[in-house]
Amino acid sequence: MRKLYTILCVLALTGCSGFLEEYSQDKAYVKGWEDLDELMLGNAYFNPVRIVGGWWAQGTDGVFYYPWIHVLADELQQITDDSDFGQNYAAFALYGYHSWQLRVYEDPAGQRTWDDGADFNKLYAHINACNIILHEIAPYEAAATEENDVQNIRRIKGECHFLRAANYFMLVNFYGKPYEAATAAQDPAVPLKLSHYVEDLDYRRNSVAEIYDQILEDLEEAENLLKDVERKSQWRADINSVRLLMSRVYLYMCDYANTQKYAAMVIENGPRLENLNGFSGESFLTPELSELIFSMGSTSIFGSVSLDKESSQSANEFRISDELYAAYDAVGGHDLRLQHYVTRKEGTLRYKKLQGDAYSTPEMSDIFIMRTSEAYLNLAEAAVCGDNETAAREALKTLRRNRIETAYAAEDADKIDALGGKELMDFIRSERQRELCMEGHRWFDLRRYRVAAKYAQPVNLVRVMMNREEGRMTWHRRFTLTSDDPAWVLPLPKEEIDKNAGMIDNPRDERSYETL
Repeated sequence: MRKLYTILCVLALTGCSGFLEEYSQDKAYVKGWEDLDELMLGNAYFNPVRIVGGWWAQGTDGVFYYPWIHVLADELQQITDDSDFGQNYAAFALYGYHSWQLRVYEDPAGQRTWDDGADFNKLYAHINACNIILHEIAPYEAAATEENDVQNIRRIKGECHFLRAANYFMLVNFYGKPYEAATAAQDPAVPLKLSHYVEDLDYRRNSVAEIYDQILEDLEEAENLLKDVERKSQWRADINSVRLLMSRVYLYMCDYANTQKYAAMVIENGPRLENLNGFSGESFLTPELSELIFSMGSTSIFGSVSLDKESSQSANEFRISDELYAAYDAVGGHDLRLQHYVTRKEGTLRYKKLQGDAYSTPEMSDIFIMRTSEAYLNLAEAAVCGDNETAAREALKTLRRNRIETAYAAEDADKIDALGGKELMDFIRSERQRELCMEGHRWFDLRRYRVAAKYAQPVNLVRVMMNREEGRMTWHRRFTLTSDDPAWVLPLPKEEIDKNAGMIDNPRDERSYETL
């Protein structure tokens, strides 16, 4: 990581000539908080990515943010029937992740098709930008006398603390074990770097507990700084973003009291739920969505997933999985999300929640998005575990009144009122699957369900893949990920292991398969 952090520190301050006045070839000087605000927008927030010429033209070199998160769990599956099956571009680029291989960056032929360090480096680049901004803003904070300057400096600091927490949250859940109180202090995660300067040393992996402690420290500071700051837009973090992420973090830590506390704050003070009864928009996830709290980055699935929208070149490598569709079917045919999230069209399960076509990306993100509905689900899950089933049922009923046909809302509420204990928890988890599908939650949820402090459950995933060349199937394979498999934790990028003496990778086995 010596090289990594050297590069990041230099780039963060020299790659932004649009707002930093350059006095030499290797230095850039900040002249006020306005420059740091621009630096934050360009370097601390996720950058939007637009598809030009097809997914496979840009995906494998790490242009997108972790698009493999959508194929790790059970929300998508490769189309393997005799329908109009296209090329293996995305499926084989993501093969190592989709089938949980030892070398996630290789295709079935053993060829390197993915830069497995790209996302790791990008997340640390954003963290490093936050570190630099928090350091550089100190003298302007000390000298600020005008109220406008004081408030904007507080806002910038608050956003940076939130963003640093968000990036570490993603890293620890990709490369560390799920949080377990008994082992978190010993379980290795990722290096923790908070300094703004270049350090010539070998980095070690901090523990899961250390990373979570830092995440909470940053979020608590962000809450203090942003609590009285007016929201700028859905593309900028605000107090509701902070509190929703706090509820998520506490839920992952099985701290059920704090999960409920912060989720309730979002429900009380955040935007209202969108009611699908009477909803007529072409897409659910848009910048105009009433319950949207925050979004950054962009989508990475278009060009690989079968969409409801017709396109001149329709995507057809992946489709909505049977498991996801069955989750909606399990509660009857009155769930409006079957019209607005996923659909069945011409015999294929298609994705509709975030609309686009095969060769264009919409404005919204599907990799880091925060909505009010998550607050209801976080509260419900924590309330069950905290022995407050009444609160859990009320949160569920409120959410589902906005998702179920009005004529069946009373019947639906009666069914929820009849649930308790494990049955209630199972329903909440299934509701998370339905409501938060394709928003980057499912893989993390399945990881933590396996080790939950209460109502832990085994999780086994099955993946079927095939290869077709010139219309002829050459192989058909079934892969299995068991609940105790070490592949629930991603391997660290090989270059980071090589750079840092003594850094140990996560254990992972060669993946076997059944031939079909």
